Amino acid sequence: MKMERNMLHTLVVFLLMPLSCRLQEHERSSQDVCGELKQLRELVYQQAAALSEIKVKMVYMEKEKADEGEQLKAVKSELESIKKLNAVRPKVAFSAGLPAGQRGPFNAETTLIYSKVISNIGGAYNPFTGVFTAPVKGAYYIRFTAAAYSSNSHNMGVHLYKNSQHLMHLGEYDKDGTARHVSGALVLELEVGDAVYLRLVTNYALYDDTMLRNTFSGFLIFPS
Repeated sequence: MKMERNMLHTLVVFLLMPLSCRLQEHERSSQDVCGELKQLRELVYQQAAALSEIKVKMVYMEKEKADEGEQLKAVKSELESIKKLNAVRPKVAFSAGLPAGQRGPFNAETTLIYSKVISNIGGAYNPFTGVFTAPVKGAYYIRFTAAAYSSNSHNMGVHLYKNSQHLMHLGEYDKDGTARHVSGALVLELEVGDAVYLRLVTNYALYDDTMLRNTFSGFLIFPS
């Protein structure tokens, strides 16, 4: 009887040994699967984070592109406005010089006629009267030069006028050598029809040659 129990125990152990091995193998397989799943989860998290970062960058790039598009649109609009303004903006500019020879001295103030026209854009300067007449209301830049040569017996200088209003005097009084030069400029706000011109002072003298020493110039800065 004892022998039979021992044989039965041996048989049970023999039968259970493969099952135990299979359980151990299944346990190791489960651990491997868990490890692989953990790695997959980590990979998914990493990819999700990378994808989220890419989405943020794409949103930023799209916004930046939209901003650049708006800026480009604004620049184009400004350029179109400038083109339209330039198309309708009056073009006024002139520059003229005295003919060669001496002017003066005269016993009364005399309007200087700058008949050597260098430019007369818009035709607002009259080379026969020496008068510039503003064609539009606006701000104008007016400039002039004056010169004398071997005229120490006479002072040299000019008066600048707006209509009948004396605006500026510029000249030299002392004997200081063979050649004397002065220059001046003003920004004037002129109405339509305002006249600007230069006059030679009584008993003063100017001299010019081919060098354009005496000039009268002006241009429209902007209309108003």
